[in-house]
Amino acid sequence: MSDNNPSTASQLTPDQQDKLRELTTQSWNLELAISGVAMFAILQLPDLLESAFSYIRYNYMTHTEGAAVMLPTMVYSLIRAMCHVLFAAFLANFVMRAFWVGLVGLLAVFPSGIHYDRIPFSTPYAQQRLADEFGPLDRYILWLDKRCNVVFALAFQFVFLLVVVAILYLLGLLVYLVVQPNVTPNVWFGVKVALGILMTLFFLASMVLNQKKIKETPRGIQLNYRFTKAGRLMMLGMYKHSSYVTNTFYANIRPGKLIQTAAIFVVVFFGVFFLEYANDISRTSGRMPLFNSRHLYSARVDSLYIEPTAYDNQRPEGAFVSTASIQSDVIREPYLRLFIAYPKALDTKLKQVAPEPVWSDTLSRQARRQQYAIWSNQQINKLIRITINDSTCAQPDLLFTKAGIQEQSGWQTVVVPGNLKVGHNLLRVALQDPRKKEADELVTIPFWYVPEP
Repeated sequence: MSDNNPSTASQLTPDQQDKLRELTTQSWNLELAISGVAMFAILQLPDLLESAFSYIRYNYMTHTEGAAVMLPTMVYSLIRAMCHVLFAAFLANFVMRAFWVGLVGLLAVFPSGIHYDRIPFSTPYAQQRLADEFGPLDRYILWLDKRCNVVFALAFQFVFLLVVVAILYLLGLLVYLVVQPNVTPNVWFGVKVALGILMTLFFLASMVLNQKKIKETPRGIQLNYRFTKAGRLMMLGMYKHSSYVTNTFYANIRPGKLIQTAAIFVVVFFGVFFLEYANDISRTSGRMPLFNSRHLYSARVDSLYIEPTAYDNQRPEGAFVSTASIQSDVIREPYLRLFIAYPKALDTKLKQVAPEPVWSDTLSRQARRQQYAIWSNQQINKLIRITINDSTCAQPDLLFTKAGIQEQSGWQTVVVPGNLKVGHNLLRVALQDPRKKEADELVTIPFWYVPEP
């Protein structure tokens, strides 16, 4: 074989070929075991994803809007959709391989397979048609074995894709969480513009270098190969392992059939993704039902909506307080026990309105910590405005705390208002920016005051 021939035919020794043949004949039991373990592991992922996403949604998506809210939800839905498809792939392989084992056992009992001429209650014509349509049992067993191997390889190809998407998401989230809070809005805007330009150039280069006229030129061939090689960085170490599967399919399946199969897969996958995304939006943003809307119903105004997480007696155990909470929707006591959540995303605004002073170098670490705690408490009591009905609390007396089993950081106080009226009342929590005349309202909590008789 010429050295210039790109074909890489197997050069295994006879012993290596025997070893490979032995491995391929025994792979079915490993497939069954791996598929079962993989399905069990995938079933555990939704709870872990939900826990991680709840933490991200509370700490970094509260008091934000736009892409900062939409993109994490889309990626979360994408990973969940990939888990669903991956589970279906391993389940299909498990069922197919189990059926294959049953057929192999059946062939061991009846080595001669199917005698179509012995099938009762059928005419010779029907027997011949069955023989032509189904063929011998051993051939079907071999065909099913190949299909099981293909499905199993595709499932792990999808595992590689899931790992790459998850790592890219974590890297992007890390950049967003580390860079964005520590730079000015103008610098962050420049970072986003630069990333957008890089992505645009990447896609434009991909479109241009894949043009047939470009790829037929010597220079275009080199640039296309270098661009493809540079794209391997996005696979984060998975490129070589994934390429063995991909290139095997490319080399052995007709392009038309390959494109048809890929198109069906894309349609099915994105169908699952959009359903999952719509479900996640409806579930995480309970005020915006997508498939369960009502004509005379709106949950977009705080003062007209009972948010369960805003009341300690209604909030599910382990759930985060979205913005603030009081003890109950029906108050029997002449006071309100108020907790105001402090998500990490709120730091962006607080650092602007209350920059940390420069402490004296002569202070000890303990003294500096004490001064910082006193200063922080003073600042937050100046910035937070609590209003009950039409009366504003002059001294909120907020203290730092960690609430619930999630140890949610925030501030707590007990308000003893003198203007509670029997029946419906409103509690408003706002953030007073010294640079603005009007306070930025954080939440409005409706409640009923029914005093003890």
